[in-house]
Amino acid sequence: MRKRIMILCTFCAIAIFASAQGKFSIKGNAGEKWNNQLLYLCLMDDGEKAKEVVLDSAKVKKGKFSFSGVRQTPNIALIKDRDGETYPLILEKGKIVINLTTRTVGGTPLNDTLDVAWKGMQSVINNNKQIVKSNISLVMSQKSGESFREALKRDTAFAAIWRKNVEIDLAQRDSIRAFVEEHQNSLVGVFLLSLEEVSMYYSLLEDMMSEASPVFSQHVLVKDKLEKMRQMARRFEAEREKKMTPEEREEQKKRQAMDAKIKIGERFPNAKVKDNAGEIKQLSDYVGKGKYVLIDFWASWCGPCRNEMPNVKAAYEKYASKGLEVISISIDKKQKPWRTAIEELGMNWTQVLNVDAADVYGIYAIPKTFLVDPEGIVVAKDLRSKKLEKALFNLLE
Repeated sequence: MRKRIMILCTFCAIAIFASAQGKFSIKGNAGEKWNNQLLYLCLMDDGEKAKEVVLDSAKVKKGKFSFSGVRQTPNIALIKDRDGETYPLILEKGKIVINLTTRTVGGTPLNDTLDVAWKGMQSVINNNKQIVKSNISLVMSQKSGESFREALKRDTAFAAIWRKNVEIDLAQRDSIRAFVEEHQNSLVGVFLLSLEEVSMYYSLLEDMMSEASPVFSQHVLVKDKLEKMRQMARRFEAEREKKMTPEEREEQKKRQAMDAKIKIGERFPNAKVKDNAGEIKQLSDYVGKGKYVLIDFWASWCGPCRNEMPNVKAAYEKYASKGLEVISISIDKKQKPWRTAIEELGMNWTQVLNVDAADVYGIYAIPKTFLVDPEGIVVAKDLRSKKLEKALFNLLE
């Protein structure tokens, strides 16, 4: 009997301990419009599908409401009102506080992080909405029966606004990617990626999946988003193929040929550049001299290039003493904006202007990078952000 009692006590102790480990409480503040309204606490997935699951409900009284419960592992959740408006939080051990009016959440480590990340992401999303509105206005301003390509050729102001919007859109996509990457080892990153307004290039998300922790990469919401983006990419490519003109098909072939110019595992091609003094130099004056060299194509007017430059600078400052050189080749046509950008961005490594390097390396979009080893062999292409840091860490640490 004593043995049975001891076993029973042990099981009870384990159960109590497990319960205490995942016990959470939510104290909420809401404005008058929520008084006497039912709020619902929902999980964003059921563990197998991206499907909301209602856990509990609570009535708002005098602007206050509360929930409590036990979760053995943290979960992404929402508080939903009767109008369908949602307020995100993460169910984890501790005392969670949330304010529906100010849309703030905190009180526990993951929720404190979520609050900061969510505000930053909302700012980017709102900026993107403005770009979408601007692009819709542009499309509506086209002449009847005129194709978009014809409008770009006819109206220089139209084309300038469109190019600016594309530049901003690319910068916003970079910001979104950076937000998600920053939190790719926690549920905060899962939530950010799951947002309907968040869009990333499928190839970038695939790269991120290979580097992220299982908490991120194996989460059902991430898998669901990845599949949706995979299908979207396929549909887009199929539609694009259908609508291609003969000229566009020829341009696509040229780009594919340009991409194939530089092959990993082969020696870097030599090319001409112009240094600060205006003297023509060979790329071989800088590359293949016993150090790893990051060849970085950019321009002062390129938004994504400027957004990426802090990552290049951080990599240079961290690894210069360990055998890394950087040579930035600008395709700027005018020297003044080039020199101004170098100073503004603190680019304290080798700076040159393009002569024929962009043609030799098949550059049709920037930023574009190539990493060359000490013997002059190309070992990687298109390294940006965390991919750049990871590659350099593996080679130089």
